[in-house]
Amino acid sequence: MPVMLLVVVCYTMCALNDKYAVSRAHFDRSELMFLMASGTVFFLAFTLPFSELSFEWSWKILIPISLITLCKYTEFAVLPAILSNMTPFQLKSWVGLTLFMSYFTDVIFYDTALSVPGLGFVILTFAGLALTARAGRVSTDYRKIWILLLLYISAKFGYGLIMRSTKEIFPNTLTLYAALVILALISLPRISFKKMLAKPEGKKGVLIVMLAKLPNTAGLLGENYTAARSLSNYSFIQPLILISLFVSAVIDRRNRPTRLAVIGGLVTVAGIVGFQLAK
Repeated sequence: MPVMLLVVVCYTMCALNDKYAVSRAHFDRSELMFLMASGTVFFLAFTLPFSELSFEWSWKILIPISLITLCKYTEFAVLPAILSNMTPFQLKSWVGLTLFMSYFTDVIFYDTALSVPGLGFVILTFAGLALTARAGRVSTDYRKIWILLLLYISAKFGYGLIMRSTKEIFPNTLTLYAALVILALISLPRISFKKMLAKPEGKKGVLIVMLAKLPNTAGLLGENYTAARSLSNYSFIQPLILISLFVSAVIDRRNRPTRLAVIGGLVTVAGIVGFQLAK
C-alpha cells in the first residue's frame, strides 16, 4: 500500500506539472517533447542496471520500438493543445476510458468473463464525462480538440497494448528507453534553447519540467513493483490518481469548477472505482 500511494503522489505531481509546462511555462510541442523525453531518459538510465534486460537480437525488436515511439510522439505532440483547453482532471477522466478499452480487449481476445455490473459502471462513467463536458462547454471547446483527444486516448491505449503484446520480443524498459532517446533526438533540431529560456518561466520552467521526470521515473518503478505483487492494487492506481486530481481541482481557488462539473467529476470517479470493484 505505501508504494502504491507513492505512485499516486508521483503521477499526480506529473499531471499537474504537464499543465504547468503548457499554461505557465508556455512550452510548445517540440520543446515539451524534448524536455519530457530527455528528462525521462536521464533518470531512467539509473534504473537500467536493476532491470531485466536480457533479449535475443533480431530485426523484430524494431517493431515495439517503432510503435512505442509513435505512441509517445502522438502523446507529446497533442498534449500542449489539449491542456491549453482543459484541466488535468478532465484529461485524466477521458484517459480513464482506456481502462474500459483494455477490459473489453481482454473480453474479446483473452477470454475474460464479461461483467454485467461492470457494464453498468461503464455507462455511469460516460454519464459523468458527459456532465463534466457539458459543465465545461464555455471554457473547453471540444470542437477544437476532439480529434486531438481521440489521438491522445488512442496513444495511451496503444502504449499498454503494445507493451503487453511485445514484451517477449524486447524488454519493456528498453523499448521505452529507446523510444524516448529517438524522440529526444527528433525534437532537438526543432527547438531553440535561447528561445526556450526566454519563455515566461525561463530557466525555472525548464528545470521544473525536467525535474518532474524524477517522480515520473519513480512512478514507473513503483507501478511495476505494485503490479508484480498485487494486480488488485495495481488496478486502483489510475482511479486514485483521478480522485487526487479531482480533489486538487475542487480546492483550486484560481479556477474552481462549477457545481455541474463537480457532480460530473464525482459520477466519473464513482464509475471508474466501481468498475474496478465489479471486475
